[in-house]
Amino acid sequence: MTTIEEFIKAREAIEKLAAQIIVFVERKSVKESRKYLDDANRQLEGLKAMVANDVQVNVISRLTAQLDGLGVKIVRMETKAPARRRLAKEKPETPAAPVKPAITEASEIVVFEH
Repeated sequence: MTTIEEFIKAREAIEKLAAQIIVFVERKSVKESRKYLDDANRQLEGLKAMVANDVQVNVISRLTAQLDGLGVKIVRMETKAPARRRLAKEKPETPAAPVKPAITEASEIVVFEH
């Protein structure tokens, strides 16, 4: 049987991971947040085995709901993540000069006197 201290340490570790996940979600770092979420879920499964009273059951349900909510956010980020950028086609080094119409006849300048 596990002690309350072990349960508390495991709970605090999961809460720290959840805080880190929140930071990574805000930074929109999908890979890092997914890695920490998977680790937190593994630790939560171990914590579920330590449950000995009603208070601990409430802690487990709260942590489960928190991690599920973060998981939903991460899935949304994964679906919104843009595909890899495609390389742009090479642009010509010098832009082509605009074509000007050729002047065929000289224009006359007329000066008006008063």
